[in-house]
Amino acid sequence: MSDDPRVDALAASELVSSSLLASLVGMLGAKGIFSDEEVREIYVHAHGLLKEHQADEPGLASIYDAALEIIEAELR
Repeated sequence: MSDDPRVDALAASELVSSSLLASLVGMLGAKGIFSDEEVREIYVHAHGLLKEHQADEPGLASIYDAALEIIEAELR
């Protein structure tokens, strides 16, 4: 937990957003709306966006690296 309650609220909000998005992509794939390849493309595109924006925020490199590792694990 952070000393600043805003940080905890922001982190919680990000967890909700990311879990909902991951659930949505998974559900759309499970229902056959997205093919397995299309689901993979979503993750590849997300990875690319993070890599692109990582250079804009050098002070947050470790956070971007962690996010990239999570997506890379999903792509394996």
